[in-house]
Amino acid sequence: MSKSVDDSQARDLVAKAEKKLTSWSLFSGASKYEEAAEMFTKAANRFKVAKNWNEAGSAFEQTARCHLKCDSAHEAATAYQDAANCYKKTDAQRAILLYKEGVRLQEDMGRFTMAAKLQKEIAELHETENNLENAMDAYQKAADYYAGEESTSAANQCLLKVAGFAAATSDYKKAIEIYEQVAMTSLESTLLKWSVKDYFLRAGICHLASGDTDATAAALDRYKNLDASFASTREGLFLENIARAYADLDLDDFTDKVREYDEISRLDAQKTTLLLEVKNKISATQNDIT
Repeated sequence: MSKSVDDSQARDLVAKAEKKLTSWSLFSGASKYEEAAEMFTKAANRFKVAKNWNEAGSAFEQTARCHLKCDSAHEAATAYQDAANCYKKTDAQRAILLYKEGVRLQEDMGRFTMAAKLQKEIAELHETENNLENAMDAYQKAADYYAGEESTSAANQCLLKVAGFAAATSDYKKAIEIYEQVAMTSLESTLLKWSVKDYFLRAGICHLASGDTDATAAALDRYKNLDASFASTREGLFLENIARAYADLDLDDFTDKVREYDEISRLDAQKTTLLLEVKNKISATQNDIT
């Protein structure tokens, strides 16, 4: 079936649905909204087949409004989500607005896990648009929803995104707080405990990037006390080595320790960026002294 045929059939359904909404009957009541919602949904799906995403999103929006007229909050929330899923292919800002409508309805119904999933969609769209401040806020809200439903792993995933953005924007204090928070909650779970060493390492590197060697040393001692195995892990030894190199302002030793670690455990982009910041701080301090 060609796109033009799909579009014409879909547009005909939209016209019929709109006509249904303007009709009046003493006995129609909510039924006209239910019938219109069904036609708008069929139209939206035909627009989707034709890959006409804006029109599909618009039709799903109409579906949602009809369901609201019938006090069908669940169906309305689903339709808003369907609309947002279409719009996110062409219009991120419109998609965000409709996901927010879905979040509001899910929250009112007490369906916080679903609200969290939609909030995460909002965060990912902000991230795609490179709006880090809004992305951080949206991920934090998603984490709060997940945490309220005892979905610790999902909450942690969102919090780690917030921490990553905080570190990228040099808000090391916030990043450290979140990495340590996630580490603490993970220590309480057998399934999540294996990742604690990475969170402590990230927090420790953020301490170094902030330029506070005393705070780094204190944090390292605290991490060893919180997790008895941390000191003997590759991450723990690496953090101790680079902290010592920073304290000694030994740029060559710092560089060697980073290279040695990277040869065994490949550093990701975030750690690499932070370690480069630490290296630059060591170099700048050396220049100030000389």
